[in-house]
Amino acid sequence: MGVVRRLLRDMLTATGADPDGPCLTLSELLANALLHGAGAPRVALELRCGRLYIAVTDGSTAPPARPEPDVARTCGRGLDLVAALADDWGVELIGVCGKAVWAVAAVDR
Repeated sequence: MGVVRRLLRDMLTATGADPDGPCLTLSELLANALLHGAGAPRVALELRCGRLYIAVTDGSTAPPARPEPDVARTCGRGLDLVAALADDWGVELIGVCGKAVWAVAAVDR
């Protein structure tokens, strides 16, 4: 996970963009795929016209679950962070082969 996060950080830093929010978004999406998905996750990153597109795919067709809000909860906040950091996010099924969880956010320069 660290390699792809460093790649994103280096890419955004080279363009003068703040990497913190996008790197946290990527980390949360990738962690969810590793913990709850199936098979080896794949990551796609695209920076286009000041917007960063992140997609993480895995072999499970089960959609990610967002637990009910609970201040006592010590885990399960990843998708809440993604929703707070991204301009938009969602899930797309890839036939019977799995799903892609994606997020889109403007990057600050």
